[in-house]
Amino acid sequence: MNKKLVIISGCSGGGKSTLLDELENNGYSVIPEVGREIVKQQLDTNGGVTPWQNPIAFCELAIQKSIVNYEQTNAIKSTTDKIIFFDRCFLDGISYYQSLELDDARKYDCLIQNLRFYPTVFMTPPWDDIYCQDGERKHSFEDAVAEYERLLKFYPKNGYQIVEIPKVNVKERFRFLISAISNDEKK
Repeated sequence: MNKKLVIISGCSGGGKSTLLDELENNGYSVIPEVGREIVKQQLDTNGGVTPWQNPIAFCELAIQKSIVNYEQTNAIKSTTDKIIFFDRCFLDGISYYQSLELDDARKYDCLIQNLRFYPTVFMTPPWDDIYCQDGERKHSFEDAVAEYERLLKFYPKNGYQIVEIPKVNVKERFRFLISAISNDEKK
């Protein structure tokens, strides 16, 4: 199991991107969320592969791009012991794909078992005070909460421990996260 590729997941609009910006500003490597990149590209080109237009194609593209990020990052990681943080990952995409209840919903199970991350997933909880919609995030706060609850079940079912990031300012979230990883590694 790879102990240096760390997932930050959770509720859309829960402050993940702000926390990841803080991590990057403090010298940590960050892999951006591919879902937002796909949506932005699709909106810029009038494409139809968005969660609200074609969720199946969106999931499959997000999973494929996230796997490429994982493989490239994992290869780079082998030459360094730095922690690399992922703003979501292909596991979030697989969870979403499985929630669509398709006949082939289990087709990505081998990826879940074979491409592993740090054993703890850090989750940003629903936080109505900071949640906002934008051109790339069109779903409601209630939809974001449902997504969070789905991920809370998905990760432990697939062998990951969940640690919720507290609803505090970004500097405190940063300190909490780095301290939690440091404490994990001392065990």
